Amino acid sequence: MDTPAYQQPAAVQIIRDKRGIIVGRLETQHLTKKTVARDARGLLVGQYDHRADVTRDARGVLVGTGNLLPALVLPR
Repeated sequence: MDTPAYQQPAAVQIIRDKRGIIVGRLETQHLTKKTVARDARGLLVGQYDHRADVTRDARGVLVGTGNLLPALVLPR
């Protein structure tokens, strides 16, 4: 039996650097069909819209097409 999208918890993927330190996380929201990226402190760094296939930064500015969230999360 499938549960409705609004009852499913957000899938969370933890992003770690090569030393194993958490640098961020990606939260997939089933209801809105978006993936939200947060840094290690929990601050929003961007979001990817699956329907439009675009990535936007924390201010809503278009970063590019496709899922570019890992590039926003990883430190420079």
